[in-house]
Amino acid sequence: KKMELPTLPPPSSLTSVEDFVNAVSILFEPAPPLAKALFEAHQKSPMKDYRAIISAAKGAIQVMDSAAKLEVINAHPRIGQKDASKLSKFSKIEQGMTEENKVISAEEQKILEDFKNLNADYEKKFGFKFIIFVNGRPKKDLLPIGRKRMENSRDMELATGIKAMLDIAVDRLKKIEKAEGAKTTLESKKNNDDSPVSEASKL
Repeated sequence: KKMELPTLPPPSSLTSVEDFVNAVSILFEPAPPLAKALFEAHQKSPMKDYRAIISAAKGAIQVMDSAAKLEVINAHPRIGQKDASKLSKFSKIEQGMTEENKVISAEEQKILEDFKNLNADYEKKFGFKFIIFVNGRPKKDLLPIGRKRMENSRDMELATGIKAMLDIAVDRLKKIEKAEGAKTTLESKKNNDDSPVSEASKL
């Protein structure tokens, strides 16, 4: 059984700061400086959909000071984080940590240990978390990428991490839209099957 994806209400219905923050946190993880900037932009000029919100996020991050950028990028969990209770529903899915998937093999345990060391080295060097758009790849394929990125400059890594964060938001939105579309199609089919016309046509 797959873990159910979170749902997103239409942006037009997000009139309170709390509702808006809760919705954008599904896409970006809880990042107060970003949520605040986006809510203020939405108040001035309402954004019609979440693609517009993600686009606005890119611009909002670009003009943030260094401390705010770090808070935004550090909102994402570490790759290989063992404590599932600290992960959002989407992060659990992206890291393959569903409720049914509790047994960790020796190989997976080794990969998690390697990631723990990589994360520590990365954060010591750059001062923020290693963020990567997983995109369905197994963790073992991400380790060499992380090690290679250790050679980059801090500015390059900050830009890479922010781009990954925005790519993750786009991917999450696509997954939600796909799930909602499938649900609507299923409900429509059920309603048609249950309708008197459909019943009559079966006779």
